[in-house]
Amino acid sequence: MKGQTSKGLRITLLVYTIYSALYGLIHVVSPESVGAKDPAIERVLGAAVLAFAFGAGAAWLERAWDRVKIVVLVQVVWMILYTITMACGLSVGAITSDAWIPTIIGAVFAVLLMILYIREERLQK
Repeated sequence: MKGQTSKGLRITLLVYTIYSALYGLIHVVSPESVGAKDPAIERVLGAAVLAFAFGAGAAWLERAWDRVKIVVLVQVVWMILYTITMACGLSVGAITSDAWIPTIIGAVFAVLLMILYIREERLQK
């Protein structure tokens, strides 16, 4: 329906919200469990991820595309920057190699959210 978000976007936002909330909580509560070289920085990353999870959750609850699109766009930019930063850190050895899995998941979310954003924009016109 015109003006409403698609089911695919809503499901993606829900999965992204749950994943991000869990990922952020782990980094805030137990940064040592993720191999943090600096627990304070890891906690800041976790807090940022929790903030983005909150935004995605709010977007999931809202159905009007006009009210959701800026949040989705911010999530796309965040996931692109997150993926690039993590991949650079991994490539120079600043981050442990265990971080490849969340980096790949981040890349998948970045591409998926970008595709869904573009698709929603076209559907709404």
